Amino acid sequence: MIDFKIEQSDDKRILTINGELTIQNADALQDILIHSLEYAEHLVLNLENVTDVDLSGLQLLFSACKTTMELKKDFTLNGNCPEVFKEAARDAGYSLHTGCGSGCNKMCLWMVGDDEQKN
Repeated sequence: MIDFKIEQSDDKRILTINGELTIQNADALQDILIHSLEYAEHLVLNLENVTDVDLSGLQLLFSACKTTMELKKDFTLNGNCPEVFKEAARDAGYSLHTGCGSGCNKMCLWMVGDDEQKN
């Protein structure tokens, strides 16, 4: 199960995701990410309450990150990524220690070192 909370302030949208970032919820996740990018210049993602992650969830978030860069929009994280996200990113080969180099604002989503702190 997945649940979304959206907070909008001017051109900034905070998207809080609760639940499972899995293939079963891929359509809903894709829809909310596309909708959020359409209506905000700055997308802030909060993953603190994510309980499960699979490759499809990672791929959709990676695509959203790349899309924001292509659209010259900002993409940041609010709060810390849960261990389940870090583990899935490491297992799938998405995790980095120096950032993806995509120019993401603030900290890269794919940096999963022990001391990362998202804003």
